[in-house]
Amino acid sequence: MTAAAGYITDVTYVPGFYAHMAPVALRHVAALNRVAPPRVAEGFRYLELGCGLGRSLTTLAAANPHGQFVGIDVNAEHTAAVERDVAAGGLRNVRVINAAFDAAPADLGSFDFIALHGIWSWVSPQVREDVLRVLDRHLAPGGLVLVSYNALPGWAHLQPIRGILRHYAALRQGDSVQRIKDALAYVVYIRDKHAKYFEDNPRAAAYVDALLTQDAKYLAHEYLNEHWTSFYVADVAAAFGAAGLPFVGSLPVHTNFWDLCVRPEFQELFRTTTNRLVTEAHKDFCANTAFRWDIFSRQPRTLADVEARLREADDLHFRVARPGTTLPWQANLGVVTSTVQGPLYQALLDALGDRSLRLSEIVAAEPFRATRPDDVARAVDAGVAMGLFEVAAGPLPDVTGNVTGRVSVPDAFNRALIASEALGGRAIALASRHTGTGHSIGDLEAVMLHELCERGRDGVADRVSARLATSGRTLQQQGRAVTDATEQAQLVAQACDTFLTTSVPALARLGIVATG
Repeated sequence: MTAAAGYITDVTYVPGFYAHMAPVALRHVAALNRVAPPRVAEGFRYLELGCGLGRSLTTLAAANPHGQFVGIDVNAEHTAAVERDVAAGGLRNVRVINAAFDAAPADLGSFDFIALHGIWSWVSPQVREDVLRVLDRHLAPGGLVLVSYNALPGWAHLQPIRGILRHYAALRQGDSVQRIKDALAYVVYIRDKHAKYFEDNPRAAAYVDALLTQDAKYLAHEYLNEHWTSFYVADVAAAFGAAGLPFVGSLPVHTNFWDLCVRPEFQELFRTTTNRLVTEAHKDFCANTAFRWDIFSRQPRTLADVEARLREADDLHFRVARPGTTLPWQANLGVVTSTVQGPLYQALLDALGDRSLRLSEIVAAEPFRATRPDDVARAVDAGVAMGLFEVAAGPLPDVTGNVTGRVSVPDAFNRALIASEALGGRAIALASRHTGTGHSIGDLEAVMLHELCERGRDGVADRVSARLATSGRTLQQQGRAVTDATEQAQLVAQACDTFLTTSVPALARLGIVATG
């Protein structure tokens, strides 16, 4: 196995965009937890440690042209791929560095945001120490750091699967992809032969089926790294706290609300707990958390009240996530199903249904003047947590109904991505300067958008069908592959109609496409 400090490097990772890594997401979580986020109006600096193939880094750079983005990765194939995307997309605000963390250039400077996804649980203790030294040297006062990791207790019953995969793979020949495939076949065999471990752990047995749907490159990176580790939140918080980085909050947004994470019978326990890290530990056990995205800060400034929040972070905009939404709104967040209703949320729906507003504008609006600002802010934040509202880096234009006229994609990065990734078998995240983040469309939608931009609406379904026929990509309907050409053409025609009437207006609303 080729590795750097026990980390797999003989095969590349898989491309992917992670919206949790966006500055707008980090700033919102900091603000709702009464911590002043970095100010970004006049620019900011963002560092990703272990940027992989760079799809999050480049998408965020395209969505935030006023920011400066730096990515570091030890795998030269990764950084070369990022450089190609940077060149193809015409990005001028990205620097890519091929280096280990302990060999980062001395001229990096300080950063308002530092993110590391897929690093902490997969590298050696020494590399984790290297990460903390990078943070110590380069995270600005008030800056935010995002770290993701495999968490306990959720991983407790699954860790033996990782052990079996890694130990069996070590006996096999070939690169890491071949060895993980051989190891997974072995695990399937012993599962299907009713090995006692799987009989006693039915969720682990079901988990094997999920592994069969994953990309082998992803599985190799997830399971074959020598120092793979899962952590309790207290252990990670202790390591960052010792480095002068106290805990701020977590993503997804709903994880900052204990009543959205645990069943009602546990909620009295949380009403009597004042220590935030104790609360986080309780939540992880009540929800059996297996993965965490945690945010820490250097020298965080506490916001005493909503008025302080409005002074420090009132450039975030809020809007109804799906036009036409009505109450009651119900959201299943994995452990509990929560329902939103009542006059306060109805007033928010009315206010944010056709325009985006800053929190100060919401609080000052006539329908909310009799409501405590704290209650309004909590309702807005909880609405974001439940998918009722969305948060954006800037104002969102009003685009409703069918969009007519020619469709174009103004951003060069998005155009390059659509041209290269359409029908690639993966979702594609397109950058929105309005929201400051990326928004995913399917690879079939990407080819529709590409055809609309290149040759217009007339005959688009026929052109998409022709490209589909030569791509080897098979459509699925109700769990079965569609092989009949006539049926496939009908499905494509329906999908194109839906894309034009639903997706194109949504993308126009985000500024990703222009029409007319």
